[in-house]
Amino acid sequence: MSGAIDSAARLRRISAALREGRPIDPVDAMPLGEAIDAFFAGHAPTLDAALGLKAAGPGQADARRAWLIGERDKALRELAGHVAADRDGAGAEGVWDMFEHLEAYAAGEWPEHRTAAVCPHPEGGKALAWTILRGNGGKAPTRRWLADFFST
Repeated sequence: MSGAIDSAARLRRISAALREGRPIDPVDAMPLGEAIDAFFAGHAPTLDAALGLKAAGPGQADARRAWLIGERDKALRELAGHVAADRDGAGAEGVWDMFEHLEAYAAGEWPEHRTAAVCPHPEGGKALAWTILRGNGGKAPTRRWLADFFST
């Protein structure tokens, strides 16, 4: 699935460049152009297949879902760096801090921002919370899930 995640990340970089009025990095532009050409030449049944975004098979996560989970996991690790170091078990101070932050965001600003195509917060704890909830189906992870995540 790494190829699909890479393809999804490439499209996100291209999207950001377009939104910001910047040129697309040639490293990203070349595979995009090749995928579009392959689709129109009939070498791929769909554009998402040409772009490498289709799920590997039935029951497998598609590139969008896999990318969201990867972004969620990165945001969780970054958020962990801002809270208490103790994350050993569901009752640990760091797990509680993260859980409370995510629950507060889920109950507060998340309902307003959940449909945003891009994170409405430039950076910081709210941006991390938005990314985590988006990658977790809109729900704050439980303390047990957080403890398990950090134990692996």
